[in-house]
Amino acid sequence: MVSLILCLVVGIFLPSSALAQENNQANTSYTQYEQYIREGILGEDVSYDEWKNLVESSQKLEEILSNSTDFYEVYSSDATMARASFTPKKGDVIITNGTSSAGILGHAGIATSSSQILHIAGKGENPKTISFTKWHSDYTNKDRSSWTKVYRHKNSSVADHAANWAIEKYKDSNAQYKITPNLASTDVTYCSKIVWQAYYYGPVPAEANGPTWGYRLPYDLPDTIHNLSYQHTY
Repeated sequence: MVSLILCLVVGIFLPSSALAQENNQANTSYTQYEQYIREGILGEDVSYDEWKNLVESSQKLEEILSNSTDFYEVYSSDATMARASFTPKKGDVIITNGTSSAGILGHAGIATSSSQILHIAGKGENPKTISFTKWHSDYTNKDRSSWTKVYRHKNSSVADHAANWAIEKYKDSNAQYKITPNLASTDVTYCSKIVWQAYYYGPVPAEANGPTWGYRLPYDLPDTIHNLSYQHTY
């Protein structure tokens, strides 16, 4: 899989029809960039070139993940049997193509139990835990184009440490949604940053690539977190 130095995430919900349109026609004009800055979705320390690169990178990575078999696929629009049989495990990395924000594709969360996922949904939101069933409801559209893929760490102890860190730092926290290049901060955050931080700061030694300045994309998490297992496909 392609590795990126610049990586990032998303989180504002879009209707399925609007999502499909944005996926194909992302507006990367400077005017649009300025609007995201004014709305507080992007931090003022995110340059226009960085944002444009993130939008383009997310589009390329979505195509790679959509065609990949290196994952647990669950809650796909046309995978009823997988939905019925799959149970998350604490520390699982959950990635979906069912939403986007600021032109950047994808969304991510981390399983905190066999039924709960911790994530941050987007502008105006704080981190929260939701059920796997609600995740499916929120991110599966009716045109059979959406999917959720689950990556599981090979070491359950490492996964537990990552999930526990995410719970301690973010469950019921007042952290605000904003995309910035500071990967060490916890007062502002975004979805894939939370997941990456959990594996960078939770286990000892760290189970994710540094540095702590830059961006993390939802679709880049399988490449930036170490030792995720791809042993089963649904």
